[in-house]
Amino acid sequence: MPELYDTRAPNPPSRAILVGVKLRNMLMDETEESLQELQQLTETAGIEVVCETIQSRNAPNPTYFIGEGKVEELKPLIEELNADAIIFDEELSPAQTRNLEQAFDIAAIDRTGLILQVFAQRALTKEARLQVALAQLEYALPRLTRMWTHLSRLATGGGGGRHLRGPGETQLEMDRRWVRRNIGQVRKALQAVEKQRTVQRRNRSEKVKVSLVGYTNAGKSTLFNHLTGESVLVEDKLFATLDSTTRKVNLPQKQQILLSDTVGFIKKLPHQLVAAFKATLEEVTEADLLLHVIDVSHPEAEAQIAAVNEVLHELDATEIPTFMVFNKIDRLKTEDDLHLLQCQHPDAFPISAQRGDGVETLMDSLSKRFAELGTNLSFSFPYTEGKTLDLLYKHGTVLNTEYADEAIHVEARLPDRYLKSVSEFLVTSEG
Repeated sequence: MPELYDTRAPNPPSRAILVGVKLRNMLMDETEESLQELQQLTETAGIEVVCETIQSRNAPNPTYFIGEGKVEELKPLIEELNADAIIFDEELSPAQTRNLEQAFDIAAIDRTGLILQVFAQRALTKEARLQVALAQLEYALPRLTRMWTHLSRLATGGGGGRHLRGPGETQLEMDRRWVRRNIGQVRKALQAVEKQRTVQRRNRSEKVKVSLVGYTNAGKSTLFNHLTGESVLVEDKLFATLDSTTRKVNLPQKQQILLSDTVGFIKKLPHQLVAAFKATLEEVTEADLLLHVIDVSHPEAEAQIAAVNEVLHELDATEIPTFMVFNKIDRLKTEDDLHLLQCQHPDAFPISAQRGDGVETLMDSLSKRFAELGTNLSFSFPYTEGKTLDLLYKHGTVLNTEYADEAIHVEARLPDRYLKSVSEFLVTSEG
């Protein structure tokens, strides 16, 4: 494993002021809810929240994101509360971060940086650590300048009025080269992981694949444990699960599926993380069906549904059949809240993964779904069509294979969305 760049400071902050900004096109409720989520992220990172504040603006200030008046208002508050970090519920530009740190003389952290810190703390396996490291490196690269401003002020003397570079500039160039080199090393290591995952998926290709997706802390891992009998880590915290876990599950009609638990999504999920977690999230894109788990007890359940759908769109996974699962019905104060959501999503399955309510109905529906999934097909592939045969193994359920002298004869069940790719090799089909 290559040496990894760590964006955490040698002495990480312990007391933070949180800053939210309500822009012109946002609702105050939305801003407040997002700031509350930032508080959860901050506490998950082990940082105490000493104050929260929101400023309304038509547009971000290009220098500080917040207004100059707000900057002056926060200065005495930082000293009074002994805060050593100020955390913004937005993504700051490198220049804004540098300006804020110069103004406040404490660490300025944006939402993306905080999420990366939480991921770094909770990554347990080699794969997760590599993925987080890649995201940290790509996030850090344009922000390295502020790390060396104390050096760039030092100038080395030179004859004849000649301007020589300060040691800060030299160190910055060296650090950029170091970071770029590490990005290359981590990407190479992740490519090896992706190849290994491809082999694993090929070996599991005869099984129907189901992936759990949902907002972080929606209860995916609790449902996974209930269905599989496993003991995947379950915590009432954001991002308890970073690594995907796959286990076999037997359905009521004796079918066997492969169920995968995946990393939770979040609003404003850093694009660096979506890219870095590509190998893990391929468990989503390769699934035959998604179980979208929603915490119906959360006041912003609809916004969380939209956030998950946005990430699925980014992954090109919106065409995969999906069952919506309304989890945590045991936490609802009244049934009216559930009824309102069911009016919007009438096909959703209400359950309590914790107590088991409604899970049997969900399992029965999955069983019926996969009893009807795809069509039984017979194919004849020339030996030169290895890639097309790979597609069949990757996306279908291969029932039988015979190797003849001139062709490979295969019986398989394939979802309709892949039929066009293999239609020229189709021999017969039956329901």
